Amino acid sequence: MKKEHDIRIDRSKLHPWLDQKLTVLLKKCEKQGIYLIITEGFRSKEYQDSLYAQGRTKPGKIVTNAKGSTWSSQHMWGIAFDIAINDSKLLYDAATIRKVAVIAKGIGLGWGGDWKSIVDTPHFYLPEWGSTTTRLKALYGTPDKFRKTWKKTVKREKGALLWKASSKKTGTHGRIPKGAVVEVLYSKAWYTKVRYKNKVGYVNKKFVA
Repeated sequence: MKKEHDIRIDRSKLHPWLDQKLTVLLKKCEKQGIYLIITEGFRSKEYQDSLYAQGRTKPGKIVTNAKGSTWSSQHMWGIAFDIAINDSKLLYDAATIRKVAVIAKGIGLGWGGDWKSIVDTPHFYLPEWGSTTTRLKALYGTPDKFRKTWKKTVKREKGALLWKASSKKTGTHGRIPKGAVVEVLYSKAWYTKVRYKNKVGYVNKKFVA
C-alpha cells in the first residue's frame, strides 16, 4: 500500500461541509494505515449522461441509474465522492472499504454500500438531504442554485466572532471582518457553521447573508 492519499478531484467543487468531512476522513484513515484514492467528485451533466450511457448505449457494465438531465446523481450536487484504496492489490477490496465505511459513518457520512440498488460501495455522501437528490431538487431546483448557498458574506459592521464551539465555552478563532466571504457548512439554532481561512467555527447566523 502506498503511504499517501491520492486526490484526483477538484475539491473546490465539493460542498464545503463534505470537503471538511473528507479532510477528517483522510486523517482518520491514515491513523489506521489506510490510504485512499479519491476517484470521483463533482460531475457535470455531460459527464453524468456519458456514465448513464455505459452498459446501455455504450460498451461496459451499468454503473449508475442517474441520468444527467434529471439531476439525480449526488455527484452533480457536489455532495458525494468515490474512493479506491491506494494499493494495486486492494484497489476495491471489500473488507478494506468496509473499514473505511465504519470510519466515514462515524463522522456523519452516508455510504452507498448501504443502498439496495445500485449498491455502490466506493460511494460516500452527505446524508443531510437523504440518500437521493429528491429533497435537493425540491428545495433548490438545480445544482447551480444550490451552489449559491455555499458561501455567505459577513454583513455586520463590527464583523462576526468565529466561535470554536457552538456552546461559546472554548473561545474564538478571532473576528471575521465585515465583507469577508465564508464557506457555509450548515445552519442550526443560533449559528451558522462556517469555514474561514481553513478555520472551522460558528458565527451568529444573523451576521451573515
